[in-house]
Amino acid sequence: MERPAWIRQLSLAVGLAMLPGLRIAAAGENAAAQFVEGPLSVMVLGSGGPVATPKGRASAGYLIFTDGEPRILMDAGGGTYQRLAASGVNIKDLDLVLLSHLHIDHTSDLSAMIKTLYFHNRGAGTRREAPIRIYGPGGNGKTFPGSDVPQYPATTAYVDGHYSMPGGVQRYLHVFAGAIRGGSFDYSTRNIDPALGEPVRTVLEEDGLVVKAVGVVHGPVPALAYRVEYKGRRIVFSGDTSTETDNMIAVAKGADLLIYDTAIMDDVPEERVFFKLHTTPSRIGEVAAKTRPGRLVLSHITPVTDPRLDEVQRLIRAQGYKGKLNVAQDLDVYNLGQ
Repeated sequence: MERPAWIRQLSLAVGLAMLPGLRIAAAGENAAAQFVEGPLSVMVLGSGGPVATPKGRASAGYLIFTDGEPRILMDAGGGTYQRLAASGVNIKDLDLVLLSHLHIDHTSDLSAMIKTLYFHNRGAGTRREAPIRIYGPGGNGKTFPGSDVPQYPATTAYVDGHYSMPGGVQRYLHVFAGAIRGGSFDYSTRNIDPALGEPVRTVLEEDGLVVKAVGVVHGPVPALAYRVEYKGRRIVFSGDTSTETDNMIAVAKGADLLIYDTAIMDDVPEERVFFKLHTTPSRIGEVAAKTRPGRLVLSHITPVTDPRLDEVQRLIRAQGYKGKLNVAQDLDVYNLGQ
């Protein structure tokens, strides 16, 4: 299994074998930010799932860099705030948040990240005036049994519930950002239709950056996969999905880097509901074999898959995928185009 370039460089620099227990610590001590280079990069802030484990993986979260600058936060699960601190990255100019869906393990550190953004501006002697843009799935009409209450809000309703005036539970940010001389807090949102019948569509195009999205199956949850393109490089993020449709094949074709939900095995867990929520290794392999990404990165690792990662990779390879294959670790950096 090939390691990202920065891990190879770090191993040579410190003269240590890259033992599993050293990877996160080494990245933190040496500030993973220094290994970001080239036109398009992704830093793994969280490679884990919804379960706290002794290995300490943070829940899902990724930073995407263009020309070395952090531009997109893709999900912000628990622990990603701590990994950001260890990374050495300054997010004062972070432009866009992409939420794959609104489960806790993909959103719980969002407010901490936003507050940090204003502290980073204060520290740099700058003021953030531009709104923080937050994109995510719209609702899908599913309600709780016997009621008209939506099971999941649309992203706009979710974000407004946190930050709007006068009803947002964290509305204090509107005065806080100015009080610490970090700027003026403001945000904008966009609901992206998660309907499975919708094609892959462009949701943002500016300054050479293109963001595309498509609805994916995650049980009853409105969910999206994303594709980020910049200067001829392409990153695709599956979010959480059972990959029941071929939407992942459509969005992942031609990807240089494909980050995939790796939460279950072909044979476990016993509760069938999980097979409606996540993708088996064999199905990941099928998608990878058909789309042929330059590198496949397995993430959203859980206690089900963590002890069987060698088997996960064998099952993927058995489907015919011959490209590069990595298991994500927190604070890994992948540079595209180097």
